[in-house]
Amino acid sequence: MKRKPVFAALAAAVVLAAGGGVAAASLGGDGGTSAASGTGTGATTHERAGLTRTGADDTAREDRDDRDSDDRDDDTRHGAGRDDAGRHDDTDDDQDDDARERAHDAAEHKAEAAAARKLAAPDALAAALAHTPGRALSAEIDDDQDGRLVWEVEILDGSGKLRHVDVSPSSGKVLGAHTERGDADDVRAAKDLLTGDATSAAKAARAAAAKGTVVSIDLEEERNGYWSVETGPGEAEWSVALDGAKVTRGSDD
Repeated sequence: MKRKPVFAALAAAVVLAAGGGVAAASLGGDGGTSAASGTGTGATTHERAGLTRTGADDTAREDRDDRDSDDRDDDTRHGAGRDDAGRHDDTDDDQDDDARERAHDAAEHKAEAAAARKLAAPDALAAALAHTPGRALSAEIDDDQDGRLVWEVEILDGSGKLRHVDVSPSSGKVLGAHTERGDADDVRAAKDLLTGDATSAAKAARAAAAKGTVVSIDLEEERNGYWSVETGPGEAEWSVALDGAKVTRGSDD
């Protein structure tokens, strides 16, 4: 029975030698139990290794997160740069298109004014009316179906039909004529407005010629009727009264 303390002491010594820590032994009597607990370098090493790996894993994850964040920031900045460049390119394209359109319009208006100077509006109207008698409702320098600049004159003839007559600015000759399908209300309005001593298209064109080269003239129904006249090449707009042929700037409608 006295050998149990010796065995217990030896067990404790073995624990101390193996663990290098603190051991505690509890001895019981016959049929008792013994327990030993300790904290040694073996357990601490595993824990330290676990902590080291955990720290390394955390650091690696943080590095990856930082790199991912930097990559996303770079992508965002590069994407924003590409968007800005795209918008800039679109703006430049729009400005170039606008510039080309303005240049084209300016060249077209210059050509129209040059054609109208070859044959003035009153002379074009006289040539058209000599070919198709009636009351002129409009005259305009424009492209014909062959792409030539001509005077296009609209006439309300004696039978009440609308006639379209083309006159060459270069020769003053009639190039062709045909009947138009006009709106009945417009025809009635023209008949009502162009009565008696109402200012004719030719008289209105002569009055407006003092402001520039007449490139178009058109009868308007508003304000009891007036002639809307455009002079070129600057596209100035004028109104000529049906009573007295007074010329004013713009149309006020």
